[in-house]
Amino acid sequence: MAAGPHLTYVQYRFPEELAAFPSRAFYAGRLRTGIADSAGVLGILKRCKFPWPRHADTGAVVPTVFVQCATEEDMGGRSKSNAGQVELVKRILPLLALGDSVGSDATLIQKQKQLSITVLSPYSKQVAALRYITPSAFTVDSFQGRESDVIIFSSVRSNAERDIGFVDDERRLNVMWTRARLALIIIGDRGTMGANALWKGALDACTEVVLDDPGTGADK
Repeated sequence: MAAGPHLTYVQYRFPEELAAFPSRAFYAGRLRTGIADSAGVLGILKRCKFPWPRHADTGAVVPTVFVQCATEEDMGGRSKSNAGQVELVKRILPLLALGDSVGSDATLIQKQKQLSITVLSPYSKQVAALRYITPSAFTVDSFQGRESDVIIFSSVRSNAERDIGFVDDERRLNVMWTRARLALIIIGDRGTMGANALWKGALDACTEVVLDDPGTGADK
């Protein structure tokens, strides 16, 4: 990122839709994107089966997504995990495969046969569980991880006490959010995560998606 004459931070990694929340939360509104056609860049996501939300007026993809999971976290041991979130990751990954190239996006898709995807989680026990079910084509890493086209973040925390522990670290949230080059999918429990002011802002910046019930093919 480069600092402009008015302390504006211009980055070229991700489009404006992804820059909006970290700009407000961490950069006093000064984080901007140098990508001229954000909607065009995000158009590749339309080739996925994942049900990306769309802007009502333009039909452009909304790339910041939240998927609710009310499954309680595993309290055992020094680290934590969440089996319900592991299953959701398992369901989401195949939906992110790109379909056939057609229309104006053909050249872009020919150059990029598949999206790079990284699954992140702040807990080593959850990382281990995700690695067990995740095909080798995808990367599973700790909180910071590497840059990828799509970041899937498994927050793990879901409990009656609304305790999110060290996940409330704003630096960790900033780094996680800005690893995504095209889209971010956060999996978590809104009741738990939203009790923290910073995370409430992050979830409010996302559009909630409800996945089809695999047993019926209908929305839950």
